Amino acid sequence: MDNPLAIFETNKEVSVTEMNAMVVQLQDRLMEMEPVQIVTLHKFLPGIYERTIIIPPWTVLTGAEHKTAYKVRLERGSIAVSTDTDVKILTGPFEFDAPAGFKRAGRVFEDEVVWTDIYENPDNCRNIEELENRLYVVPDIGLYEYRQLVKGELLCQESG
Repeated sequence: MDNPLAIFETNKEVSVTEMNAMVVQLQDRLMEMEPVQIVTLHKFLPGIYERTIIIPPWTVLTGAEHKTAYKVRLERGSIAVSTDTDVKILTGPFEFDAPAGFKRAGRVFEDEVVWTDIYENPDNCRNIEELENRLYVVPDIGLYEYRQLVKGELLCQESG
């Protein structure tokens, strides 16, 4: 695919394998660009962990593959989101159940999007890195690099 944004122009179903390949290709192209500042908020309720991201207008993004099923609450904004076989345009407020095992891609339109993933957290863990390891297939790019930056390791590697 010459244009990785073509994933959002798909108006027909494709196979799970084709969709995953399109998301990975988009992710690879996005990693060549300047990152967008996406705010991440964490909320803990008894037995629940909520991770909210605030995505600026006109942002294109990909997410990590999820290891567990979860709920999504699109609080506001409109976003085109890949499913396992097609792309849906969602407008908040909207809630849905999301299965485990898929990477997703999203394209935000003219208004910022507030997107919350809601996970079961039966032991009330508050360690973000531990929760990420439980919930996501942590990629070597994106989330992993952010972790290293927060720890200062990436800065040391770049300056050495």
